[in-house]
Amino acid sequence: MMTKLTKTWVAVIGAILAIGLLLPLLPVLANTSPGATPVKPATVNLTGTIKKLAVEGTCYQLAADNGKKYELMGKFPKIDGTRVQVSGVAKSDMVTICQVGQPLQVKTVKVIK
Repeated sequence: MMTKLTKTWVAVIGAILAIGLLLPLLPVLANTSPGATPVKPATVNLTGTIKKLAVEGTCYQLAADNGKKYELMGKFPKIDGTRVQVSGVAKSDMVTICQVGQPLQVKTVKVIK
């Protein structure tokens, strides 16, 4: 006969396994429109200045010359005041811890001297 604690653990492990099996299917399930094709995010090219901010530890922001602010993600020079040309994908479907601008996944970066 199973104890109450054992039954609880079996239920918890079952729930974890069910979530693990369904998690990879979420992108497929989210695309409910028949015949819809995924849209590839557009690459943006920006010039601006990297700002090191003391928010939630340390966050890096691109103060772009177009007046917009982007939170940098990926590989880039982590030096405050560095002028750069950045190519990347703006992520409008995500929230970050820092929340200091629209998230920008950096693909390439060139330091301007």
